Amino acid sequence: MAAKLALIAILVAAVPTTLPAQDTTKPKPDSARAGMMDHHMAGPWKEMNAFHHVLGATWHPADHEGNLAPLKSRAKELLNTADAWAASKAPATPAGCGSDAVRGAATKVAMEMKALVALLDSGSEDAKLKAALKGVHDAFEIAEKGCAGHGGHGDAR
Repeated sequence: MAAKLALIAILVAAVPTTLPAQDTTKPKPDSARAGMMDHHMAGPWKEMNAFHHVLGATWHPADHEGNLAPLKSRAKELLNTADAWAASKAPATPAGCGSDAVRGAATKVAMEMKALVALLDSGSEDAKLKAALKGVHDAFEIAEKGCAGHGGHGDAR
């Protein structure tokens, strides 16, 4: 019995009591960033949420890191989700989702996405692409605030 207790004591002592610190200095991959967006997906309009999911995966790297690679690789997907959102019917509640301001913002997002894809296709410089993406993001936030009934991203932008 004493031998078993001694063996258990040796094994327990060999196991580290703390986990290594998480490295927060490295940029998060797109998949991790998309997970950060999940708490923003609680809105009632599924097509708006689908657009928001892709927007977050492209906007945050561009805005925070100057990384336009996600935008360049997902621009057509972003356009498709914007078009689907603009063509969809707003949910009945909250009432703000069907407002002229929100519908207008959804239409503006789709139009600005078409222009952004045209810039990409023409080989425009990154500064123009980032400015166009900011326009899409800003138009989206108008709809998000009007429909979701919350303040959008707050400081997470």
